[in-house]
Amino acid sequence: MPNVMSVLRAEIRRLARKESKEAVGDLKRQVMVLRRRVAGYKKRIADVERIARAAGKGGGGGAMGRGGAGAAGEGGGKQIRFSPAWVKSHRKKLALSRRLYAKLVGVSAQTIMLWETGKSRPRRGALATWRAIRGKGRRELKAALTESPKRGQRWGKAGAKRKRRAAPVRRRVVKRRAKKK
Repeated sequence: MPNVMSVLRAEIRRLARKESKEAVGDLKRQVMVLRRRVAGYKKRIADVERIARAAGKGGGGGAMGRGGAGAAGEGGGKQIRFSPAWVKSHRKKLALSRRLYAKLVGVSAQTIMLWETGKSRPRRGALATWRAIRGKGRRELKAALTESPKRGQRWGKAGAKRKRRAAPVRRRVVKRRAKKK
């Protein structure tokens, strides 16, 4: 009897495997069809995004004239593209020192150095100012350096002497000792 039972169990397992394989085979074919569709949709989405980016760049007129430093979008809510190499090349193109370039952007010269080396990234306000500067020419920017600062900027008029208050004079109070006789 044990022989018959083991043969029966083996036959049941074989038939179950065969039927499950047929059922899974249909599902595998459906999964392959769906994967092909998803791959096609991804390709279409990538093409549409590429065309949208190209349309956004073309309308804005590249930042450095070559289109290499363009922004991802023109609106204020869009992300502005940034690269340390772009900061350095733009500053060199304008033939400005870090200190003067920093005055234009409204940050410190140390910050410009950190941007150029890639050790830090600009904050939103500085990034927007930097983007506006990239769109201007050398003459405009040099003229902006000689103008008075806009409200809220931290630097003063180029070449202007700052008024300094004289430090309060501290008088030394000398206590005179009474001489004992």
